[in-house]
Amino acid sequence: MKRLFSVYIRKRLHTKKIDQHYQHTFLDNEFFDKERNRVAIIQKTISPVKRLEEFLDSIYNTVNEAVKTKAMYVIFPEYIFFDLFGIIPFYRLLSKFLNKENEQTDENPSIHHSTSSENRLLRFIFDLFAEPTEKVILQMMKRLAKQFSIYIFTGSYLHKENGRLFNVGTLIDPNGNIVHTQRKVHLTDFEVAIGLSRGEEFNVVDLPIGKTATPICMDATYFETFQIVRRQGANIVMIPIANNEKYNKWKALRGIWPRVQESYVYGLKPALTGSIAGLKFTGKAGVFAPIEMTENNDGVVAISENSIGDEIVYANLNVEQLEIIRNVAQYQNDTNVLFEKDYVKKTY
Repeated sequence: MKRLFSVYIRKRLHTKKIDQHYQHTFLDNEFFDKERNRVAIIQKTISPVKRLEEFLDSIYNTVNEAVKTKAMYVIFPEYIFFDLFGIIPFYRLLSKFLNKENEQTDENPSIHHSTSSENRLLRFIFDLFAEPTEKVILQMMKRLAKQFSIYIFTGSYLHKENGRLFNVGTLIDPNGNIVHTQRKVHLTDFEVAIGLSRGEEFNVVDLPIGKTATPICMDATYFETFQIVRRQGANIVMIPIANNEKYNKWKALRGIWPRVQESYVYGLKPALTGSIAGLKFTGKAGVFAPIEMTENNDGVVAISENSIGDEIVYANLNVEQLEIIRNVAQYQNDTNVLFEKDYVKKTY
């Protein structure tokens, strides 16, 4: 049964369809000048598709809209591939079942997901989709980056290695080359329950806009993440998210906003919203900076209006100004080496 499903999914997600589809899409495409420091942060609604071509059109239209406003960097959210679950045979019945299970769990918190049948089912689906969706995401984003001559962060997708599944995201340059791939280090309870594996390190890459790191979602919950990448020279941190919870402004503050204020970096947060397979996601895409750099002294450069729905947030980054403000900040580099050494040793 698993083999039959695998063959079906690979056939529906065959990458030869990408070049065939985009071959005509770009014929009449109008190209726009880009501003080298302009970023476009994507807030995307989950929209299950029946055909791969529908997904290709959706992502193309988003990138095209971003480039029209002269964005040089387009950053997608976590779990960007969820739309492709719509090609599963009997998808509607499957979604209805998982939604019903999720509603029962909401009514009875004593039901634990970690050993539930729905988590085993989702692990089965994730395992089947990992390899074909990775190929689709990478080939599609490489093609778009090259055609539009921009940098793209793919958002996150599943990477399968030696039977293990990782939540990863990839940076692609204007030549369509992979610059860097980051594995998610801190997993959510849901990801642990379905058996995803953790990454082990954070890396920083040197881009024309500035030194950049790309941790994923839950990684922003821990101050150590930003401390590590800042010590590697990062001035920009991209954090794609897919928060499986009802939006709450104060809960949202436990993530990227305080990390930006602590570390004096730019924080870029694309967000996935909507629902699929019993999972409901909310979040606001945004660009964040130290409060001294923001017009309202609130640490927010730009943020989407709604926590659900499709939006694109834009901003021009000024890394030179960021470095000046960091160097004169009252508490920047105020550290207690002995305490931190003991803290890290006992914590990790």
